Amino acid sequence: MKKIFWFFLVGIFALSLVGSAAQHPPITILGDSDFTADNGVLSGSGTEEDPYVIAGWEITLPHGAPYGVNIQNTTAHFVLRGLIIQGATDPKGAAIHLAFVSGARVENCSITNSLNGIEIASSTGVTLKGNVLYVQGLGLRVTGETAAEYNHTIDETNLLNDHPIEYIYGRNGETISGIKGTSLYVVASSNMTIEKNEIVNGDGIQLAFVKDSVIRDNQAYRENPVYTEHGITLYRSDNNKVTGNVLKNNRFAGVYLWLSNGNEIVQNQLLANNYGVLVSASDDNAIHDNVVFANPTGIQVTAGSKGNKISKNIIYQENTKYGVAIEQATGNEVSRNAIVDAETGIYLGAQGNNNTVTLNTVVAGAYGIEVIGSYNDISRNLISQQRQGILFPETYGKRKIIGNAIHDNVFSENDRDLYLNHDSQVNVIYGNFLFGQGKALVEDYGKGNMWTREGRGNFWGTYSGSDADGDGIGDTPMTVYPSAAQDTAPLVSTDAAADDLGVLGDLPRGSVVLTLKDGTKLPITVLIADEGYSRFTGFRGYPPSLRDLVPAILFVYNQEFQGNFVMDTVHFPLDIAFFDKSGKFAGGTTMAVYTDKDKNKKLYTAKRPFLYALELPEGFIAAHGIGEGTILTPPTAE
Repeated sequence: MKKIFWFFLVGIFALSLVGSAAQHPPITILGDSDFTADNGVLSGSGTEEDPYVIAGWEITLPHGAPYGVNIQNTTAHFVLRGLIIQGATDPKGAAIHLAFVSGARVENCSITNSLNGIEIASSTGVTLKGNVLYVQGLGLRVTGETAAEYNHTIDETNLLNDHPIEYIYGRNGETISGIKGTSLYVVASSNMTIEKNEIVNGDGIQLAFVKDSVIRDNQAYRENPVYTEHGITLYRSDNNKVTGNVLKNNRFAGVYLWLSNGNEIVQNQLLANNYGVLVSASDDNAIHDNVVFANPTGIQVTAGSKGNKISKNIIYQENTKYGVAIEQATGNEVSRNAIVDAETGIYLGAQGNNNTVTLNTVVAGAYGIEVIGSYNDISRNLISQQRQGILFPETYGKRKIIGNAIHDNVFSENDRDLYLNHDSQVNVIYGNFLFGQGKALVEDYGKGNMWTREGRGNFWGTYSGSDADGDGIGDTPMTVYPSAAQDTAPLVSTDAAADDLGVLGDLPRGSVVLTLKDGTKLPITVLIADEGYSRFTGFRGYPPSLRDLVPAILFVYNQEFQGNFVMDTVHFPLDIAFFDKSGKFAGGTTMAVYTDKDKNKKLYTAKRPFLYALELPEGFIAAHGIGEGTILTPPTAE
């Protein structure tokens, strides 16, 4: 009886050994000589046929330790097998970190209660198989300077938060579609179509050394505040088209370009990421026609990027600190964007030099355009309803702001239109329309800033001089304080302002004909808003000072629908008439200005679906008898 009981106890003891792994402190191997028993090596000689084996250990990281297993700068072959790693919570660390290694295998390891899972840096020929990762940050991070350093065998037996890790290398002309998971890598591939995938709470969609491919109609987002990074990443990837994607609530960027050139980022929804688009050390990319909503920074270009064109984007929501930010980047163009509610609409930061900012509508913020860089050209923008229209912030002698050209812009309803700091020099300001609303339209504390160029100064809403000879130039100079600089040729006419109204100043013109119920034909010249950015802009920020010059705008949609119009940031009433796809009148009304007491802002729409909406000066509909029975003949270009 005692003998039987003894064997029973031995069996229990043996089962307990099988059911638990032996504890081991974090393992650090910084060269082949560190493959020792003290570092967890159980067997092997480091050859391909007989690799070092580190297996079966349970590693719990102490607080502050960056890695559970850290192996770097080795040429020996090794296997990590059946490790249980937990507690890798350092944001800069990972449970397993492999750098400058080759011929490594990581098999059937379990990573739990950690921030980041497995990092592979500048390594070749790594195999991952059967690993299970439960992490709150990046499950898999692969980095390298060449495509060969991404050439790893990582199959779908690896799971990140219960979903297979998708790692695709060296493909051409294939379609990757329908994946719903946590991680999608496409590497060293070309002519790919990556579409209709949904990557949630994980590593996002990561492309490295990918060219001539289309990334479309995907979703990448977080449902909770996990410590992940970007929605779509392009690294050393050129001439791709990223379109129609919904990228939201990513901790860093919706789209991140790093050392990637000639890509097109178009018609994406970039919602509540930290950056809508982040361009770093990347050239000649086109970023246009995107909806950029509630990102603290809408679009940022930095780290020596040049030749990028940012155009026709809709950037809005009061959570936006910077609509477009350019810093340490030259030769980029920001044009035809609608930027509303941003604290700073467009930011030209340190070493943001020789950039072009033109035809943007920047409305309802604190600073329309903030300039620290030099030799930028800022023209034909509508800057409205800001505390400071254009601000050169004080740099306290640390940086000179030199040689910027600010010309042919319209400033309206700003507390101050222009502020030039003490460290601004030889900037030229001419051809602008300074309507403002404060007593001091501008303040110039700089040295040698010029307010006239080639006999053309600025229009000043506060100018009281005369134009006796009728040449459009005031007879007496306008003094700019406190520098006492002189605008020697102040403009006295606002006729040219219509060409400098940001997005509106660049819209095509056309002619429509309204045929009234009695057969009368009423021709109307219109601005045609037939793209998303121009339809969004409309009369936003339009100067009340130019109300008598209000044009008609025809909004043209891709298909009939019954949407709403608002009077946000429009400070005078307008008429609106709706027409269906056959041109039949579908409703019309006068849209009133919102007051400060309007908590529920009124929405205006038609009686039935419409294809066209025609905004007109107040009273136009009643004066001309436009109503039921009126037919609109679509526009012809002028």
